[in-house]
Amino acid sequence: MTDKTLLDEIVNCSHAQQCLGDSSAENPCRAIVEYQNTLSLQKFQVPEPWSGQIEKAPILFLSSNPSIGGDEVYPTWDWSSREVHDYFNHRFGGGDKTWILDGTKSLRTDGTYSRATQFWAAVRQRAIELLQRDVIPGFDYALTEIVHCKSRNESGVEQAQEQCVQTYLRRILELAKARVIVVLGARARQVIQREFEIPPEKLLSESIEIGGNQRLFTFLPHPNARGERSFAKCLQNDELERLRAALRQNQ
Repeated sequence: MTDKTLLDEIVNCSHAQQCLGDSSAENPCRAIVEYQNTLSLQKFQVPEPWSGQIEKAPILFLSSNPSIGGDEVYPTWDWSSREVHDYFNHRFGGGDKTWILDGTKSLRTDGTYSRATQFWAAVRQRAIELLQRDVIPGFDYALTEIVHCKSRNESGVEQAQEQCVQTYLRRILELAKARVIVVLGARARQVIQREFEIPPEKLLSESIEIGGNQRLFTFLPHPNARGERSFAKCLQNDELERLRAALRQNQ
Protein backbone atom coordinates (compact mmCIF):
# COMPACT_ATOMS: atom_id res chain seq x y z
CA MET A 1 0.00 0.00 0.00
CA THR A 2 1.49 3.34 -1.07
CA ASP A 3 0.56 6.75 0.25
CA LYS A 4 -0.98 7.61 -3.13
CA THR A 5 -3.23 4.55 -3.19
CA LEU A 6 -4.44 4.94 0.38
CA LEU A 7 -4.85 8.71 0.10
CA ASP A 8 -6.99 8.31 -3.01
CA GLU A 9 -9.11 5.64 -1.35
CA ILE A 10 -9.85 7.76 1.72
CA VAL A 11 -10.47 10.97 -0.23
CA ASN A 12 -12.88 9.11 -2.53
CA CYS A 13 -14.38 7.05 0.30
CA SER A 14 -17.06 4.71 -1.04
CA HIS A 15 -19.12 5.11 2.14
CA ALA A 16 -19.27 8.88 1.75
CA GLN A 17 -20.17 8.57 -1.90
CA GLN A 18 -22.92 6.07 -1.12
CA CYS A 19 -24.42 8.38 1.50
CA LEU A 20 -24.53 11.29 -0.96
CA GLY A 21 -25.54 9.26 -3.98
CA ASP A 22 -28.24 7.02 -2.50
CA SER A 23 -30.50 8.60 0.12
CA SER A 24 -32.15 5.25 0.86
CA ALA A 25 -28.94 3.32 1.67
CA GLU A 26 -28.34 2.46 5.31
CA ASN A 27 -24.86 3.55 6.30
CA PRO A 28 -23.45 4.55 9.73
CA CYS A 29 -21.56 7.39 8.06
CA ARG A 30 -24.72 9.12 6.90
CA ALA A 31 -25.00 11.60 9.78
CA ILE A 32 -21.46 12.94 9.41
CA VAL A 33 -21.54 12.97 5.60
CA GLU A 34 -24.85 14.83 5.51
CA TYR A 35 -23.58 17.31 8.11
CA GLN A 36 -22.19 19.34 5.21
CA ASN A 37 -25.63 19.61 3.57
CA THR A 38 -23.86 19.97 0.24
CA LEU A 39 -25.88 20.55 -2.91
CA SER A 40 -23.69 18.41 -5.17
CA LEU A 41 -21.19 15.56 -5.01
CA GLN A 42 -18.55 17.77 -6.65
CA LYS A 43 -18.64 20.39 -3.87
CA PHE A 44 -18.45 17.91 -0.99
CA GLN A 45 -15.40 18.63 1.19
CA VAL A 46 -13.59 15.34 0.93
CA PRO A 47 -12.61 13.07 3.83
CA GLU A 48 -9.25 14.15 5.22
CA PRO A 49 -6.72 11.27 5.09
CA TRP A 50 -3.90 13.06 6.89
CA SER A 51 -2.02 16.35 6.81
CA GLY A 52 1.74 16.42 6.38
CA GLN A 53 4.43 14.04 5.19
CA ILE A 54 3.11 10.98 6.97
CA GLU A 55 5.76 8.66 5.55
CA LYS A 56 8.57 10.78 7.01
CA ALA A 57 7.30 12.60 10.12
CA PRO A 58 8.64 11.15 13.40
CA ILE A 59 5.54 12.29 15.33
CA LEU A 60 1.93 11.60 14.38
CA PHE A 61 -0.94 13.35 16.15
CA LEU A 62 -4.19 11.38 16.14
CA SER A 63 -7.54 12.94 17.09
CA SER A 64 -11.27 12.31 16.57
CA ASN A 65 -12.19 14.00 13.25
CA PRO A 66 -11.30 17.14 11.29
CA SER A 67 -13.28 20.30 11.93
CA ILE A 68 -14.99 22.00 9.01
CA GLY A 69 -14.60 25.68 8.16
CA GLY A 70 -16.78 27.48 5.67
CA ASP A 71 -14.20 29.82 4.14
CA GLU A 72 -11.13 27.58 4.09
CA VAL A 73 -9.59 26.53 0.77
CA TYR A 74 -10.07 22.78 0.98
CA PRO A 75 -10.31 19.96 -1.59
CA THR A 76 -13.68 18.96 -3.01
CA TRP A 77 -14.44 16.10 -5.37
CA ASP A 78 -13.98 18.36 -8.39
CA TRP A 79 -10.25 18.85 -7.61
CA SER A 80 -7.73 16.84 -9.63
CA SER A 81 -5.87 13.96 -8.01
CA ARG A 82 -2.60 15.88 -8.28
CA GLU A 83 -4.07 18.90 -6.49
CA VAL A 84 -5.48 16.72 -3.73
CA HIS A 85 -2.16 14.94 -3.17
CA ASP A 86 -0.29 18.23 -3.06
CA TYR A 87 -2.75 19.63 -0.55
CA PHE A 88 -2.67 16.83 2.01
CA ASN A 89 0.98 15.82 1.75
CA HIS A 90 2.29 19.41 1.61
CA ARG A 91 -0.46 21.20 3.47
CA PHE A 92 1.98 22.73 5.94
CA GLY A 93 4.62 23.67 3.38
CA GLY A 94 6.50 22.75 0.22
CA GLY A 95 3.47 22.48 -2.04
CA ASP A 96 2.02 24.39 -4.96
CA LYS A 97 0.53 26.94 -2.56
CA THR A 98 1.00 27.95 1.04
CA TRP A 99 -2.10 26.09 2.18
CA ILE A 100 -1.33 26.75 5.85
CA LEU A 101 0.83 29.66 7.01
CA ASP A 102 3.18 29.23 10.00
CA GLY A 103 1.59 25.87 10.75
CA THR A 104 -1.50 27.55 12.20
CA LYS A 105 -3.34 29.79 9.67
CA SER A 106 -5.41 28.35 6.84
CA LEU A 107 -5.70 29.85 3.37
CA ARG A 108 -9.16 31.35 2.79
CA THR A 109 -11.12 31.43 -0.44
CA ASP A 110 -10.56 35.21 -0.69
CA GLY A 111 -6.77 34.73 -0.63
CA THR A 112 -6.22 35.90 2.95
CA TYR A 113 -5.27 33.74 5.92
CA SER A 114 -7.33 32.93 8.98
CA ARG A 115 -6.35 33.69 12.53
CA ALA A 116 -4.21 31.03 14.20
CA THR A 117 -6.17 27.82 14.75
CA GLN A 118 -5.95 26.83 18.41
CA PHE A 119 -5.69 23.13 17.64
CA TRP A 120 -2.80 23.54 15.18
CA ALA A 121 -0.99 25.95 17.49
CA ALA A 122 -1.30 23.53 20.42
CA VAL A 123 -0.08 20.58 18.35
CA ARG A 124 2.95 22.57 17.28
CA GLN A 125 3.77 23.36 20.92
CA ARG A 126 3.52 19.69 21.87
CA ALA A 127 5.91 18.77 19.04
CA ILE A 128 8.35 21.43 20.27
CA GLU A 129 8.05 20.00 23.77
CA LEU A 130 8.95 16.52 22.54
CA LEU A 131 11.77 17.46 20.16
CA GLN A 132 13.09 20.28 22.39
CA ARG A 133 13.66 22.60 19.43
CA ASP A 134 11.67 24.59 16.92
CA VAL A 135 9.81 22.36 14.50
CA ILE A 136 8.79 22.27 10.86
CA PRO A 137 5.03 21.57 10.66
CA GLY A 138 4.23 18.73 8.29
CA PHE A 139 7.82 17.46 8.33
CA ASP A 140 8.53 16.97 12.04
CA TYR A 141 4.94 15.95 12.65
CA ALA A 142 1.84 14.95 10.72
CA LEU A 143 -1.83 14.73 11.73
CA THR A 144 -4.60 12.23 11.16
CA GLU A 145 -7.92 11.19 12.71
CA ILE A 146 -9.96 8.12 13.61
CA VAL A 147 -12.89 9.46 11.51
CA HIS A 148 -11.98 11.29 8.33
CA CYS A 149 -15.12 13.21 7.35
CA LYS A 150 -15.40 16.79 8.54
CA SER A 151 -17.94 18.19 11.01
CA ARG A 152 -18.06 20.42 14.07
CA ASN A 153 -18.07 19.31 17.71
CA GLU A 154 -17.64 15.66 16.67
CA SER A 155 -21.11 15.62 15.13
CA GLY A 156 -21.74 12.21 13.54
CA VAL A 157 -18.44 10.78 14.77
CA GLU A 158 -19.96 8.30 17.20
CA GLN A 159 -22.07 6.68 14.48
CA ALA A 160 -19.29 6.57 11.86
CA GLN A 161 -16.45 5.66 14.16
CA GLU A 162 -16.49 1.87 14.00
CA GLN A 163 -16.76 1.68 10.23
CA CYS A 164 -14.08 4.30 9.63
CA VAL A 165 -11.68 2.75 12.13
CA GLN A 166 -12.04 -0.74 10.72
CA THR A 167 -11.63 0.51 7.14
CA TYR A 168 -8.65 2.84 7.51
CA LEU A 169 -6.96 3.15 10.93
CA ARG A 170 -4.42 0.35 10.89
CA ARG A 171 -3.53 0.93 7.25
CA ILE A 172 -2.75 4.58 7.99
CA LEU A 173 -0.62 3.63 10.99
CA GLU A 174 1.21 1.01 8.91
CA LEU A 175 1.98 3.66 6.29
CA ALA A 176 3.12 6.23 8.85
CA LYS A 177 6.75 6.15 9.98
CA ALA A 178 6.12 7.95 13.27
CA ARG A 179 7.99 6.53 16.25
CA VAL A 180 5.67 8.43 18.60
CA ILE A 181 1.90 8.59 18.11
CA VAL A 182 0.22 11.24 20.25
CA VAL A 183 -3.46 10.48 20.80
CA LEU A 184 -5.53 13.58 21.58
CA GLY A 185 -8.87 13.50 23.37
CA ALA A 186 -11.04 10.90 25.07
CA ARG A 187 -12.72 9.44 21.99
CA ALA A 188 -9.49 8.73 20.10
CA ARG A 189 -7.92 7.42 23.29
CA GLN A 190 -10.70 4.87 23.82
CA VAL A 191 -10.36 3.63 20.25
CA ILE A 192 -6.58 3.20 20.39
CA GLN A 193 -6.63 1.56 23.80
CA ARG A 194 -9.20 -0.94 22.54
CA GLU A 195 -7.55 -1.62 19.19
CA PHE A 196 -4.08 -2.16 20.65
CA GLU A 197 -5.06 -3.56 24.07
CA ILE A 198 -3.49 -0.73 26.05
CA PRO A 199 -4.65 -0.56 29.70
CA PRO A 200 -6.95 2.46 30.21
CA GLU A 201 -4.87 3.87 33.05
CA LYS A 202 -1.71 4.03 30.92
CA LEU A 203 -0.68 7.38 29.42
CA LEU A 204 2.28 5.78 27.66
CA SER A 205 2.16 2.38 25.99
CA GLU A 206 4.82 -0.25 25.71
CA SER A 207 6.49 -0.40 22.32
CA ILE A 208 4.07 -1.83 19.75
CA GLU A 209 5.09 -3.09 16.30
CA ILE A 210 2.92 -1.74 13.48
CA GLY A 211 3.89 -2.08 9.83
CA GLY A 212 7.34 -3.37 10.75
CA ASN A 213 8.12 -0.33 12.94
CA GLN A 214 8.10 0.05 16.71
CA ARG A 215 5.65 2.67 17.99
CA LEU A 216 4.92 4.35 21.31
CA PHE A 217 1.39 5.61 21.92
CA THR A 218 0.95 8.42 24.38
CA PHE A 219 -2.29 10.08 25.45
CA LEU A 220 -3.10 13.73 26.12
CA PRO A 221 -6.35 15.69 26.58
CA HIS A 222 -7.71 17.36 23.47
CA PRO A 223 -6.11 20.79 22.93
CA ASN A 224 -9.55 22.40 23.46
CA ALA A 225 -10.08 20.65 26.81
CA ARG A 226 -9.86 22.47 30.10
CA GLY A 227 -6.99 21.80 32.45
CA GLU A 228 -3.40 20.74 31.87
CA ARG A 229 -2.57 19.55 28.36
CA SER A 230 1.24 19.47 28.12
CA PHE A 231 3.44 16.39 28.34
CA ALA A 232 5.29 17.86 31.32
CA LYS A 233 2.05 18.22 33.28
CA CYS A 234 0.34 15.00 32.16
CA LEU A 235 3.20 12.47 32.10
CA GLN A 236 5.81 11.39 34.60
CA ASN A 237 9.32 12.70 33.98
CA ASP A 238 10.62 9.27 33.01
CA GLU A 239 7.75 8.81 30.56
CA LEU A 240 8.48 12.09 28.82
CA GLU A 241 12.17 11.23 28.62
CA ARG A 242 11.28 7.86 27.11
CA LEU A 243 9.38 9.61 24.31
CA ARG A 244 12.23 12.02 23.70
CA ALA A 245 14.77 9.20 23.66
CA ALA A 246 12.72 7.29 21.08
CA LEU A 247 12.63 10.37 18.83
CA ARG A 248 16.40 10.92 19.21
CA GLN A 249 16.93 7.42 17.82
CA ASN A 250 15.26 8.53 14.58
CA GLN A 251 17.53 11.55 14.06
